[in-house]
Amino acid sequence: VMRGINGTIMAYGQTGSGKTFSLLNPGGAEPETAGLLPRLVATLFVRTMVDASNVYTVEAAASQVYNEQVDDLCHPDYKNGGGHNLSVATGGSVPGLTWTRCMAADELLALFQNARRTLVYAETRMNKASSRSHAVFQIRVTKRPRASAAQRGQTVRATVGQLSVVDLAGSERVKRSGVVGQQLKEAVNINGSLLALG
Repeated sequence: VMRGINGTIMAYGQTGSGKTFSLLNPGGAEPETAGLLPRLVATLFVRTMVDASNVYTVEAAASQVYNEQVDDLCHPDYKNGGGHNLSVATGGSVPGLTWTRCMAADELLALFQNARRTLVYAETRMNKASSRSHAVFQIRVTKRPRASAAQRGQTVRATVGQLSVVDLAGSERVKRSGVVGQQLKEAVNINGSLLALG
């Protein structure tokens, strides 16, 4: 990502298998239990701070795919309906997605923690806190060479890389999970989208 290369990390598996814990667990008092995303964010900011040759801009966004609808979890008016039902452009980008500039790892992780609070979860027979949506956490890094006094005013070339960390909702057998009503609709959409991935 720091070299201008895009990447994606996806966690795929049955509901209750530990995908969310492995990707997103903040670690807290037990740093050795931190998930992949908090470790990546910490490493990213350490590396940007020690690189004296370049200037970095780090931005973050978070969205969910819930019942085939894309929602912007970082939209400032999300709780009042803002950022709901966004369209997806050719190539997978989401026009209008809220990107927030983050100056430190703690700031970026707090943004993602706030986004996680708005994800849709429900209890099923298979999992006490079953994700009912696919969560997408994105980090965009722009790198520019640090300009010397003699270079000020000249055009500099920037590289942009983006990392998407996707916590897919778990596949579930409807008979085993015992879902009905709205949760049944969610399970059908989850399983259908996972089937499309292969």
